[in-house]
Amino acid sequence: MIPHKSFDTIEKIISIMNNREKGAYIRFGDGDLNIMFGQNDSYNVCNKFFTNEVRESICIDHDNYLKGVCLMCNKFGLLEDNMWPGNHEWDEKACIEHYNKIYTVRGKHLTDYYCVVVFNYLLTTYREKSYEYMYQIRSICLKNDVIFIGNKNVKKDIINLYFGNNYSFIECPPRNSYSTVNHIENSLTNKINQNSNYKIIIMCCGITTRCLIKRLWINNNINNNYFILDFGSIIDALSGIISRQNYIETKFDPDLYNNGFKQYVNNN
Repeated sequence: MIPHKSFDTIEKIISIMNNREKGAYIRFGDGDLNIMFGQNDSYNVCNKFFTNEVRESICIDHDNYLKGVCLMCNKFGLLEDNMWPGNHEWDEKACIEHYNKIYTVRGKHLTDYYCVVVFNYLLTTYREKSYEYMYQIRSICLKNDVIFIGNKNVKKDIINLYFGNNYSFIECPPRNSYSTVNHIENSLTNKINQNSNYKIIIMCCGITTRCLIKRLWINNNINNNYFILDFGSIIDALSGIISRQNYIETKFDPDLYNNGFKQYVNNN
């Protein structure tokens, strides 16, 4: 098993995007494990189809299918500087239980696994360095077609700042987005197949993201020229919705961060 910490993770993401290869960065947290084992999550009502799809998504193995997992402890090699309980660090016993559940679903060990909190961690811990990475992602987006999936309340100026002004927007519900997963998938596949340009697909629709990424990955009837970025709750923090404990612990200031990134963009 090979763990990839935050800098390895972000550099792998950007490398795949720069090379215009099919790829995905997909994040599995404790909520995903709840759905995998038939339990409701804070924002999702579980059903057997949802369970099966999230299970299928974590069973896919490919060099460019980057699975982020919540194993931030020394035993699993994902604990990093300036992580502590309440700010990403997990208790070793909890990590072992989490991993054992993943193994039960997969029936085999993970080979490579990645930092599940790469954006959260870099934004709060290495702000100046994170500007460089976010700028690289933005630059790639400006050269390609962008599709953004999120709820209607997402601040468009934040999307514009980090991914450019020219994008297609597909709306999803703020809760229980799996209830509309077929509609989202149809809208998404239509946009992907509109032309052969390379697509950057930004997904912010909770656990349903994992199902959508899985569906695209195994669908042989769509263009393979895309990278899917599971951006999740990071967009909330950048929009000023500070609901995650790590942002509270690190006293993350979205205005300070966004203004700093605007200045970085203007200087480059």
